Amino acid sequence: MATRPEFVTFDVDGAALGALHWPGIDGAPTVVAVHGITANAWAWDPIAHHLAGGADLVAVDLRGRGRSHTSGGPFGIRRHADDVAAIIEQLGGPVVVAGHSMGAYVALMAAERHPALVKDLVLVDGGAPLELPDDADVDEVLEATLGPAIERLGKLWVDRTSYYSMWSAHPAFADGISVDLERNLLADLVEVDGGFRTAVDVDAVRHDGRELFADIEVRSLLETHPAPVTIIRAPHGLLGTPPPLISDDVVARHTRHRWVEVPDTNHYTVLLGPRGGPVVADHVRIAIAS
Repeated sequence: MATRPEFVTFDVDGAALGALHWPGIDGAPTVVAVHGITANAWAWDPIAHHLAGGADLVAVDLRGRGRSHTSGGPFGIRRHADDVAAIIEQLGGPVVVAGHSMGAYVALMAAERHPALVKDLVLVDGGAPLELPDDADVDEVLEATLGPAIERLGKLWVDRTSYYSMWSAHPAFADGISVDLERNLLADLVEVDGGFRTAVDVDAVRHDGRELFADIEVRSLLETHPAPVTIIRAPHGLLGTPPPLISDDVVARHTRHRWVEVPDTNHYTVLLGPRGGPVVADHVRIAIAS
């Protein structure tokens, strides 16, 4: 079984980018994992446990998040993709890259810009073009889409309990929060005068979010990617109810890719929950073996 991860740091263009490393058994291939827009590397802890040493898993903290939250800009999907590629190069790639939510777009962009470093991709509820009305305000759509996940940023939390209570009331976790998930959520906090704040740069979230919704190249990544990829989809969205983040219409327009739907999951639990985690790990194993 996977043990507690070790903290590692990569020097990328003068920035110290944090990551978590779950060592695999001797000879296990390296997999690089990328988290979502307001998350951090701990999001991949459940997958490490399901892989049980079958991969040498390195989960990156993107600029502005987790142990990279003070790295500063530039931000953006291309910058994150280049950071991931630089880390893969330091790890001796090519490797399989897995990405959840925004991390799926980063993974696709890394493959687009650095194809020699990416062996295969496993995308989890992300990577597909997001629906945006022509007259929509991107910032308003971002806040409406992310809901409580973005509302928590910038707040001062008096203690860890109040932060946990916010997540436990989140509709996506109506079935409860496991001990492992609780640990991962609380790892998001950094202590400051008067309490705790999330280790997330709000400017990074807004910058990256605008690209997800409005950047033509980012929105076209799935269509332009030269090879079929596996995309694991949740039937429920970020608030735990339909519609899904990736619409049925998008799936119908991209039939050359391998779509896997995990029943009774939402955008979070498709990665973090007891139904989704094993499916993600299984497809990482398939990608490793291909």
